[in-house]
Amino acid sequence: MHRRKLFFIYVAKNEEWEARRIEDWDYVSSMSRFYQWWIKRNFDLDFDLEADILPVIPGKLFDRMSVSYLTRDHVGRGKSVYHFYLAYFKPFWTDCQTEGYTAENFGMIYWKRQETKLSDSKRVRFYADVNCSKVSHVISHEVLRMIGKKRKVYFDSIHELWDRHTHKDLPYIYYNDRFKIVRGNDFYRFVTIDVKQIR
Repeated sequence: MHRRKLFFIYVAKNEEWEARRIEDWDYVSSMSRFYQWWIKRNFDLDFDLEADILPVIPGKLFDRMSVSYLTRDHVGRGKSVYHFYLAYFKPFWTDCQTEGYTAENFGMIYWKRQETKLSDSKRVRFYADVNCSKVSHVISHEVLRMIGKKRKVYFDSIHELWDRHTHKDLPYIYYNDRFKIVRGNDFYRFVTIDVKQIR
């Protein structure tokens, strides 16, 4: 049986990618491995994993960084691979409340960064709270679609769950660096939606 492939792509401006590699790559690569494990544990899907940095040179008016630019990159790399982009821009249009976008074998989120310098532990916590949680939301859309769930489940139910997390005090799930569930006031490295609550 042909194994699926999940490819995380961290998008950085060409003049910034080396600094981003130093500051963010340790977290991004560990988060990629975490999501390979998380998908297997929660959805029983095996993915081969790859992760890389995509340095881009911002283009002219019709070739600016956008979802359509990333879609062209996705098609060029192979539409059968699930490409997940961690981008430095927000999608111009989305029907997802995460500043993200999803389509068949394609996902992206706006990867937020703090403008001020943070210690390593504070930066990890910020990425977990702000970015990692959004990745779980967008990945859940596509993985549920892959396993044959109807749109009401893979789309509507995930948005209902996100709303419960963000507005109705349903706790997120917190994981440490060994992928063990911990409390939100302990040290944690990854944060996800609670997929057991999907209705």
